[in-house]
This record gives sequence, C-alpha cells and structure tokens, in this order.
Amino acid sequence: MRSEEVVNPRIPGTFEWVLASIFGLLLLCWQWPGLLRGGGLVGGDTYPYFFPQKQLIAQELAAGRLPVWHDLTALGYPLLAESQGAIFYPPVQIAYRLLPVHAAYHVSFLLHYWLAYVMAWRYARSQGLRRWSALLVGLVFVYGWFPARASLEWSIIGGVWFPLCLWLTTRLLERPGILRSAQLSAAFALHLLAGHFALAFITQLCCLAIPLAHALLAPSLIRSERLSIVRSGVAWCGSALLCGLLLAAVQLKPTLDLRQASQRDGALQDDAQRPVFNPAYGHLPPLYLSQLVASWWYWHAPEVVQSREILRTPLASTADTNVVEAHLYVGLLPFALCLLTLNGGIRRQLAGHHWKVWLALSAAAAVYATGWLVPILGRLPGFGFFMGPGRYSIICQFGLALLAGTVLDTLLRRRSEFLRAMVLLLIGALTFMDLQWSSQAVSDAVVVSSPPLHSLSDSWLLRELQTSDQVSPVRVFAPGPNIANLFGVSSVPQYLGLGPAAYFSSQFRLAAPEAGNPAPYPAPELFAQLSRLGVTHLLTTERITQPAAQLQLVKAEPDAFLNRVWGRGSEPCYLYRIEGSAGRLQTEPADALQQVRWISRQPARIEFEVSVRSDCVLHLADLNFPGWSVKIAEPDGQSIAPQPVALADTEDFRRSLRLSAGTYRLIWQYHADGLRTGALISGVTGLCLLAMVIQSMRGKSRK
Repeated sequence: MRSEEVVNPRIPGTFEWVLASIFGLLLLCWQWPGLLRGGGLVGGDTYPYFFPQKQLIAQELAAGRLPVWHDLTALGYPLLAESQGAIFYPPVQIAYRLLPVHAAYHVSFLLHYWLAYVMAWRYARSQGLRRWSALLVGLVFVYGWFPARASLEWSIIGGVWFPLCLWLTTRLLERPGILRSAQLSAAFALHLLAGHFALAFITQLCCLAIPLAHALLAPSLIRSERLSIVRSGVAWCGSALLCGLLLAAVQLKPTLDLRQASQRDGALQDDAQRPVFNPAYGHLPPLYLSQLVASWWYWHAPEVVQSREILRTPLASTADTNVVEAHLYVGLLPFALCLLTLNGGIRRQLAGHHWKVWLALSAAAAVYATGWLVPILGRLPGFGFFMGPGRYSIICQFGLALLAGTVLDTLLRRRSEFLRAMVLLLIGALTFMDLQWSSQAVSDAVVVSSPPLHSLSDSWLLRELQTSDQVSPVRVFAPGPNIANLFGVSSVPQYLGLGPAAYFSSQFRLAAPEAGNPAPYPAPELFAQLSRLGVTHLLTTERITQPAAQLQLVKAEPDAFLNRVWGRGSEPCYLYRIEGSAGRLQTEPADALQQVRWISRQPARIEFEVSVRSDCVLHLADLNFPGWSVKIAEPDGQSIAPQPVALADTEDFRRSLRLSAGTYRLIWQYHADGLRTGALISGVTGLCLLAMVIQSMRGKSRK
C-alpha cells in the first residue's frame, strides 16, 4: 500500500488537485469544443427563456441599477422574485458586468462544468475512493446527467453546489465545529442564490439524510451510538442549512412573495380543466429506468424519442413529461461495475459503508422520480413547490457513479498505479463516448458555430421595432414567447417558470393566426383584447390569409436573427402594425386622452406627461403587481408632489388612476416587495455567523 493512502487516504494533495483540474479541463474541451471556439447553444430554453433575462440583467447592471423588474416579457414581471435571473449570484454579477451577454452566458456555463467535475471528484475522495476511481465518478456524474439538459442553465449550476454541499456535510459530520458549519451554510446559500430552488431542495434533503443513513447502515454500532450520531449529525447539518436559508433570504423572501401570487397555488386550470401547475410534470416513467441498459438499442432511437413512447408505458404517471427531464444514464461499463455488487464475494470486499448509503438514497430517489409519491408528499413544504420529480434522478446518477467507482477501486486494489491509470483511461474514454451519444440523442439543444445572437444587430425587425419604440412603446404579439424581448421591445405571450397568476388565466390566452383560415384576422373580440393589452404590432411566420382592416403589413422578408433561432432558412417573417391600437396609455372615456409625451422608460421606473381634456380614468397597460406606486412630479421633474394620486379600481392587466382635466407628469416606480426585509435578514445572519466564526477561531488560538 502506498504511503499517501496510509497517512491521508481521504485528503488529496496538491498533485491530485492539479490532476483532477486538468482532467476536468480535458473533458470540457472534448465535450464542448464548439463553445470554446466561440459557438453557442441553440434550442430548448436558451433563447426563449434565459437570454431575454440575461440581456436585461446586463443592461441594468451597466446602468448601475438593480434588475428587479423585467418590463419586456408580456406586461412585465418581478425578475428578482422569479429567481432564475440569479441577480445576487456572484458569477452573474461578475460575468454580466465584464462580458457581452453571449460570452458571459457560455463562460459561466463552461466554468460550472469544470467546477462540477472537480467537486464531484473531491466528494468521491472524501468517501475513501482512490485517485483514479474518483476521477471516474466525476466523469459519470457530470457528463452522464447534465449534457442532456444543456438548455437548462440551472442544471449544471446545481451540479457544482450539489457535490460541494455533500462534501462539506461529510467534513462537518467528521469533525463538527462552527467554521465547518459556516462553510456549509455559505455554500448552501450560494446554491440558493443561483436561483433554481428544486436542485437546492434536493441537496438539502441529501445533506439531512446522510447522517441518518450513516447511522442506520454503519456496522458494529450499538443503539445508543446510532441515536447519538443521528442527533448530532442532524443538529449540525440542520442548523447549517437553516443559516444558509437565512443568508439567502435576500433572494428567498421576494420569491416566496411571488409564489403566493403565482400560478403554483393549484387553483388555475387550463382549457381541459387540468391544473396549470402540476408538480408531477417531468416525472421518470418506471419502465424508462430500463434506459440504463436499453438506451442503445431502443429508448434513444430517434423515432422512439419523437413518438414520446415513454408516456404510454405501464404504471406511468398521468402527468406530462419529456425525455430530457426523465434522462438517467450512467454508461454501460459503469452500470456493469454496479451490477458486480450482486456478487457476494465482491460485495464483502467493498470498503466502508458509504456505497450502502448512496444505494439507499438512489433507490428512494428513483421511486420519487416516477411521480408516484407526488400526490402524497406534494402536501409537504417544498415537495409541492416544484415540478420535475425526474430531477431527483440526480441522486441516482451520483449514487451509481460512486458505486461504480467503489467497485473499480476494489477490483484494482492490489494493482500497480500504472495499471490503475491505464484501466481508468480505457474505461473513461469508452464511457465518455457512450455518454456523449446518449445525451445527444435526447438533448433539445445543439451547439452552432455562428450563434444567432451575433446576428441580432443585422435584424431588420430590430431596426423597425426600435424605430417605432422610440416614438411610442411597442408591444408585439409574437409566436415565440419572449423571443421578441431580444429586440428591446415588449412582447406577448410570456414564457415563465414562476410567474404572476394573471398570465395563466383565460383572459391572457391569445388566438394566433391559422394558416389558410379565410376568416378575417384578428376577429373583433381578439382585436379588443389585443388593444386592451396595449399590443401595437403582430409578428407571424406565415402571411395572414385575410388580414382585418386594422392590420397594415409593414414588411415581409427573412430576418437575420429570427430565421436562425427558429431554423427557418430563407422563409420570410411578417410584421404587421395594428392601426387604431390604443397603445400603452388608454383612458375611459377614450376621447379624454389629448396628448402623451414619454420622458423616461426604465424597467422599474416610467415617467411621462399626459394631458386629458376631461375627467377620466387613465390606464397604463402594464401588469398591476404589488410594489408599483405612482406619484405626480413637479413641472421641473425633479421633486415629487406630496399629494397622492387617486387610484381607480384596478385589474391584473392595467394600472389605473382617476384624473381630472389637465396636464400631469406621472412617475410609476417599482419597489420590490420583500427585498429590504430579505436583505436585512441576510445581513444580520451574515454578521452573526461571521462573529461566531471569529470567536471560534480566537478560542482555538488561545488553546
């Protein structure tokens, strides 16, 4: 046995850190060469969801403002509260201040892949796995689960903090103390600040389950020792995670406020009378678990993927799902290593009992991933907040990767270092190609050498819409939700994960034009609805057969940006102006509005001068959401008059106030509800935690 394994079997030296870092970089270059050469991801949520957020975040940070409100998606939504903008996440604050949006997004993406590999390797080493086997664990975990989810930025970000929090939990359980508890708190808080709470919740469950599982599965422990381990472990881990929650309150408090006003309360239903929010969506059908061995010759065949055959398998949940959410594949060779544990002789040779812990956690996660337990556990705090029970397969991926590494360790225990390295390189290379093929078969995103975002400046739609927007605010009804936000203008409908409930009601469902329909479009009812929402333009991919009298065709030709996002070749895009649209500002009665002059438009602050010729109700066609207030400015525009403005009865899609005849300079401003409270909680918790760490370190120095 080598001396390093006798002295510090679980603490890698500098050489090992460097080795793991280099392996991580090599795998990164192998998996994502197109991104490293300046290419970009296209498909899935990348352009409809993430880039519209990132573009506004970058613009607001450049202007020195906190991006708390997104004014371009639909009628606006609280960007801070929606959380996946990750406004307070340090990499976001750094990358989007220093780099262009496209570069910042992909640099962050690649950096998290590298860190996820290193953190998975480090956790494997903390469980007693040797150098080469631990490298295989990182490979199977990172490149088995995440590339299929390449269009979901949150997945690989969670891939860093999941193993890191588990490693810090292990250190805390081995030697409890304030410093190690604070480290776990800080890591978990950063996991939460990254914005996607589903993986953070899964991480939290694993951190709490590990001390319990260790106490139950550790051999040669008497009952009192097991109870002591459970009490001590759960107390230390629980308090550390609670501190992490409090540290992240600046993000959590606004999100919880939005959740109470969102579609996730279960009351809203679609046209088929089904709940708009179904926590079982994104489950892993039980028979689809056979993809672990059957992916090559069945499940990942293109025709099977496209047919959505997984939904028609026995015992599958009635909720919808897709192959990305349900993806679980560790590679044939690692899975074969896992199956060797069925051999009693090999099983008795496995060192430690960590593999039993992860086998138990993986089994529990696989059961929950099927969606069977959602109706039961969905009533508990946390479980009912999120969709995608299939995401619990991240535990299975990690558990099977650790089990494969442990078996490989056992098989090579008495072999030379050179042979271990050669076996790892062979298994690793074959497994990596296996995992690459599997993820490419189901992923909804691809890497292109020339990203569409680079062509945005050449878009005729951008120029046309921006020109119109400088005169009066533009709002486009477009077929790709949120895509038109990248032109710098507002668009409907929306695409949000956690959104205001108003957007998911029947009042906000807009009928798109149908190709070949001879009836005039839009119908009078739809025209009234569009006008009420302040829609000024209509964007289509097909010429409207019979445009209504209100529609005027502005231009029809291929667009350098949209055609590439949608993969439409040289097909034209059609932009129509809606003549007679009331626009963003409307009055009741309509003829009361005399003149409007827009002074300043920022996401969280709107200032304009309006003249009305008679008493009326003024409507601003933007989302009426808690946190918005209106005041009257003095003629110089610098001071605010003390008198309040009389608000009218408001509705979800308009902010309204009563005015008498005259000219007014109005300022609408948004103050994020919960931000100050959350920031106070985060600040006080951080100071208290820092004081405890300093006191603890002083106490140690006196000894």
